[in-house]
Order: sequence, then structure tokens, then C-alpha cells
Amino acid sequence: MAVKLGSRSKERNDNNVLSTVTMSGIKTDIEALYNSLSPGMFTENGKVAAVRMFQESPQIWACEIRYGGDSDGNDNDEPNTVYGKKSAQLTGSLLSLDIECHPNYLTNWNHYLAAAPGVSTVPGWWSTKKDGVMPESEAEKYAWIKSMGEIPSDTEGRWRILKDPVKPGTNSYDVAVYSITETIKCRSCNAAGALVANQLNKVGKPTYTMGITGGDWKCDNANVFWGGKAWFATLTWTRSGNNKGWDKDVYGVTA
Repeated sequence: MAVKLGSRSKERNDNNVLSTVTMSGIKTDIEALYNSLSPGMFTENGKVAAVRMFQESPQIWACEIRYGGDSDGNDNDEPNTVYGKKSAQLTGSLLSLDIECHPNYLTNWNHYLAAAPGVSTVPGWWSTKKDGVMPESEAEKYAWIKSMGEIPSDTEGRWRILKDPVKPGTNSYDVAVYSITETIKCRSCNAAGALVANQLNKVGKPTYTMGITGGDWKCDNANVFWGGKAWFATLTWTRSGNNKGWDKDVYGVTA
């Protein structure tokens, strides 16, 4: 499936900007795309205004998608409140990450440098090293330690502290991240429960990322409630603290 050559267009009137793109491919792929879109749905490309599927040749089908916005190209319509359709809210939150995850981390931030008896020279790599690995020849003279109780000793005697940590006691740091809460209007309590089941603490992706890129998302909260006229389900997705994303060996992945 690919964008049909020459199909991209934009149209502006007094109130709206409409953009159009046509995807072409085999029928099964085009049909799947057509069924996944509906007027009023918000996507990363904008709010869907209309979707049309048609046949171009015996083997090639096409899906024309029209996106709408205000005269400046903004999607300013209210969220869709139809059953099964999602609306989304963006907030900020804080994650506490190990200091070793900081992009500027240096080993001397939170490690003492211990030296063997008779060694008094501070090595040049003390101010630039980002890990505790060192050549065997250096390991005979120096050691990184996190606490005074880890000071090594050998046949020559007890080692001593040559340099204190630059940032003593700093083991973590705060990272501001985005959270997106999706709200889905449901036809029953059971339907709402089914939407949030088996989602918590798993890596996935909200339907609307609001243009935020990089990293990935993990479901950190779920809620089912009666809104006075209907049942609603909510899922809160938290973006990872860096572009490496959440560790999928530690967290599950949504189906």
C-alpha cells in the first residue's frame, strides 16, 4: 500500500482547510484501512472528514481520505462522544530515573575513586569516564566504589579514597514526561471493563499521540466509571523517560 502519485491536495475556504490523500494497493489492505477510519476520528494527520474506497483497476483499489480543520488548519472541533470513539487529554508527570540513565552521566558523579597503597596520582580518565570498566593494569591501582565500606585491600594493605563523588548521594533524577489519558464511551459496564482488561503496566500506544514522537508508551492507570448517562473507560499512557523506550523484558506488551 502506498500514497497514490499526485493525490495529495489542500483546499481552503472561509472556515476550513481540507486536505486529501489517496492510498492505493490490493483490496484487502485498502479495505482494512477503510474500515479503520471513520468521520470524526482524530489521527496524527488530522481529523477525518470523509473516507471513500473505490476500485481503480482489476487488481488495484484506492482509499481517499479527507482531513478537516479550521481556516488555519487546526483541528478545533470537540472530541467525538459516539459510543466506542475515543477522546484524549494530555498532561505532564514526573518519572524518577536512575542517575546512570542521565545522558550526561559520569561515573565520578556518584562513585568514590579508591587507590592502591602508594598510588597518589589522579588518572586523567577520572573526569570523563562513563562506566566502571577499566583495563586490567588500571584495575590494579584504582577502583570505583559507591560506599566507604567497599574500600578494597590487598597484600600491600588497605586502599584509600583518592577522590570523593562529585554529586554525593545522587542516585536518581526527575524527568518530566507526557501522559495521555484516553476516554472511551461504552455501552455497558462489561464493555468498559473489557477495554481496560490486561492493559496495566504494559507497553503499547495510545490512539492519539498528539504529535509527540520518540520513545514509547506504557499503560500506567485504568478506570471504569458511570458518567451519569453512560459507562466510560479510561486508559492513561505514560511516555518513556528517554528514546530507548520502556524495557520490554521487564514490562509486557499489549496485544
